[in-house]
Amino acid sequence: MEVSLKDKIKTIFKLVKNKNQTENVNEIIKRLIDATQKNLLKALKPKLEVISLKENMLLSDALEIIKKYNYTKYPVLGEDGEFIGIFYLRDLLKNLEKINELTIRKLTKPAISIPYNYTILQALEFLRKKRVSMAFVINENGIIIGIVTIEDLVEEIVGDIKGEYEILDIVKISDDEYRISGGLSFDEFLKFIKENFNVELEIESDASTIAGFVMNSLNRMPVVGDKITIRNFIIEVIETDGYRIKFLKFKKI
Repeated sequence: MEVSLKDKIKTIFKLVKNKNQTENVNEIIKRLIDATQKNLLKALKPKLEVISLKENMLLSDALEIIKKYNYTKYPVLGEDGEFIGIFYLRDLLKNLEKINELTIRKLTKPAISIPYNYTILQALEFLRKKRVSMAFVINENGIIIGIVTIEDLVEEIVGDIKGEYEILDIVKISDDEYRISGGLSFDEFLKFIKENFNVELEIESDASTIAGFVMNSLNRMPVVGDKITIRNFIIEVIETDGYRIKFLKFKKI
């Protein structure tokens, strides 16, 4: 489940401020020390596992992939199967009137590359200085072997630290009402309904997240206030980032 870098950093500061979280703070400090030696390959997403777009795709075709995975940026593959740059969702949003005309190639931005032998902290500092959140990782021959993101690097440091300030994808607001992260996997969402409401929803969808499912159901870009109904449940969009769904409200009716 995807968690933003901003939320990870907030978690660290909250843990440090809480005297009852000494054990977790010590664990974070240990991980920070380890990160000075740990190779960035620990956070690498191999090339074959990366969700990417092809340079000759129309924006309209790319939109279907974006709706499914709900990411804000995608590596772009050239005709030879090699990465040639990065496509940002914000550029699609600026060109919605041309989605049946423009190809991904037209809006692809150059990407930076980072050596495979950098440590986690070296990689974080490199990305920070370049003011980017994603980079291609190259081997000793200059060949791209995958990608690394700031979020994944931070995950290697923070890990699955548990405690009072754990970041949750589902938060109970009131009886039968919950706030749900758009990045929650659709399978986990169905599992949540089954376990908490004893209702098994048999829904076939190619969406990987609940945000993707809602976007597919709306069949258009979402706005705050949009609602869909599933059986005896309402899902409402309550926060977006551009046209990316950040949070939803789920309620039994």
